[in-house]
Amino acid sequence: MTGTINKQQILEMLNQLEIPSSKVVVHSSLSSFGQVDGGANTIIDALLETYKTVMMPAFSWEANTCPPVDDRPENNGCDYAFYDNWNKPMTPFIIEKIGIEKSMGLISREFIRRAGVIRSDHAWHSWAIYGEDAEDIIKDHSWSVTNLPLERLADRGGYVLLLGVNLSSCTALHIAEERAGRNSFVRWAVNREMEVKRVRASGCAKGFNNLLPYCRDIIQEFQLGNATVYSAKLNDLIDTTAKLIGENPYITVCSEGCIRCRDVILS
Repeated sequence: MTGTINKQQILEMLNQLEIPSSKVVVHSSLSSFGQVDGGANTIIDALLETYKTVMMPAFSWEANTCPPVDDRPENNGCDYAFYDNWNKPMTPFIIEKIGIEKSMGLISREFIRRAGVIRSDHAWHSWAIYGEDAEDIIKDHSWSVTNLPLERLADRGGYVLLLGVNLSSCTALHIAEERAGRNSFVRWAVNREMEVKRVRASGCAKGFNNLLPYCRDIIQEFQLGNATVYSAKLNDLIDTTAKLIGENPYITVCSEGCIRCRDVILS
């Protein structure tokens, strides 16, 4: 399919995916589609018309800060020397004011601006959500866990929808890592009271697409414009990939030199 994509084509694609759940988590890249009439907001409108609950990543590292000298655990996916000459200002994580990372994509950045979208209060893995059960899904997102809202969406039968991105953008696979026995990493952020606190964070995802050939029976694939779209039931994807990671811990390694890939295996 070439040319400009319109809302009707997006709605038809979503219907053809035949996702039985009314709840989806969306990872996306607007540029992967080529031209979209109305841009990011057209895709958001189509998603909200199709599903009762839509969630997207709203991750932020603005409040990230130096690890205290007396709290630097081993095998933690970072080289502490990186912080030796770090002079980043201390920025408190205030959910009402904090932005989201550019890498989340333009669709997520526009979604967070929508009236009615709410967000989990986590200084690393914040999630934005709209619709049915939204409050229950994001409430009490403790900094001591990583992706609790995503786990709650999975427990409600939710699906993941990858719009123009592959499994390397799929945060659910970090849940699979934890269920396979891997530990999340410790990072540090500044809270509202300007205190430095631990926050749990996931590791490297660059090698996650290595899992795709082993998940073909549980993943739907569709082409729209220049973009490949994938969908899968979250629990099926998590269970399948957790088993794969448990059987072959090196399957998700992105490169020999990646400290996060190395340390997550050691954790």
